[in-house]
Parts: sequence; structure tokens; C-alpha cells
Amino acid sequence: MKIYEIIGCSRSGHHGILNWIIQNMVGFQCNWQFKLNWMSDTDLYILGEANHDIPLSLQLLDKEKDKIGTLLVGYEDTPWNYTIFRDDRNYLGPNSLDTKKKYNFDYKKRIILIRDFYSNLSSRIKSNEKQIFTKWDTGTPHLFDVEENFIFRWKNQARACVENKIDFLRFEDWLENKDVREDFLLKTFGLKDVWGIDSVEGTVSSFGETKHVKNRFDPNKISDKTKDLIRKDNELHYLLGKLGYEYKQI
Repeated sequence: MKIYEIIGCSRSGHHGILNWIIQNMVGFQCNWQFKLNWMSDTDLYILGEANHDIPLSLQLLDKEKDKIGTLLVGYEDTPWNYTIFRDDRNYLGPNSLDTKKKYNFDYKKRIILIRDFYSNLSSRIKSNEKQIFTKWDTGTPHLFDVEENFIFRWKNQARACVENKIDFLRFEDWLENKDVREDFLLKTFGLKDVWGIDSVEGTVSSFGETKHVKNRFDPNKISDKTKDLIRKDNELHYLLGKLGYEYKQI
């Protein structure tokens, strides 16, 4: 099976980008109803949030492995080199994967879908306020980290992009730069953009709508602790600049 591993931070809009990729692969989008989504009448499968409940992720793959032609594996809030296909969870290259023979991998790419730090943080804060998501096993609210762990994960992924360790696409370029997103789709997946992005759907927006997705930053919503962490983090400021994002005074 062809495999692509795709990394992002939660609430970064990456489900929308994934649906754009998927639609250009098979002609329709994923509804994200299941952990392992089969794109009906094709051999494309999508394993979402694979790092959440790894035994279940592998169990589902074991059951369907002989039917899968192409597999997109999504990870949320993980380091850039995370994988479920090694016991130590560290990706060291295609040949290092413990399960390569088991799943008959034709390993293709690792990709980061990254979004402006402040917009990503604002979406996580808003989601926590509205308690949009609940934990599948307990029904209690699922709250996203908006302090040290989030800053660490965003920087880890951003650093890999800056250091050219991984292919990546900025959410903002996907949204606004037709040339960049079409070039990414062609170079990464060998596809031409037939559908465009006007009809693309992601998962539920933290803000309840999908317009004006760039200007959601509200410094008044950020805790004093997080503000202090951001102000003192010179590496964060450096990575923002290197990726073309603006440092905001808070």
C-alpha cells in the first residue's frame, strides 16, 4: 500500500486541506465519522488521529490491510518525527518501520500542515470555551492544551519545516495562494487541482463558521501565563519569522 503520514496541530484547519487532497484523489470528500474511513468504491483509506488509541488504529489497519491501496495517516499534536509504525514511535526513515513488511508499505511522504501560531492558539482557546469536543470513552469535555505543551509542539513542527526536514504546506498559502497549493499538490501527490477549495469542508470550526479564518487572534483571551511564555520565547519568535508569520505584541 502507498502510505502518507500527515502531521498537524489540532484546530489548524488541516482537515480542510486533507479533504481538498482527498477530493482530488477520488472525487469526493471525507466526512470524518470514523477512525478509519474507507472512501467508498476506491482503495483509499484515511486513518485519522492515529496517535489517539494506537492499539485501535493498528487493529483497524490489520483488519483492512489487504484492501488498502493508498493510506493517509493523520497525527495531531505530535512531534514532526512521530509514527505509530515503530515501537519507539520515532520515524527514522521508511526502512526503519517495524511494520513495513506486515503492511507491504510503499512509503511515500511525511507532511506537515502548519498554521499561524496565534490563529491556531486562538482556535484551541475558543474550542475549549465552547467545549465542542468530548472524550469518546467518558463523554467529558476534551480540552486542548494552550500553554507549554502546545507551544512546544508548534515549535517542534515549525522547526522541522524551517530546517527542511519534511515537506510542508502553510494553511495560509493553501487558502490564498493558488500557485503554491497547486504546486504542492502536484509535487507531493502527482495530482492536478481539479476541484479548487470553494467547496472544501473540514471538521467543525471552533468559531462556528468558516469565513474570516485568518483574523481570529484576540490577546484578551490568552492567559497571563501563556502571554509570558510567548514573550520570553525567542525561538518561537525566530520560527514565526522564518515561516513568514508576524510576531504579535501581547
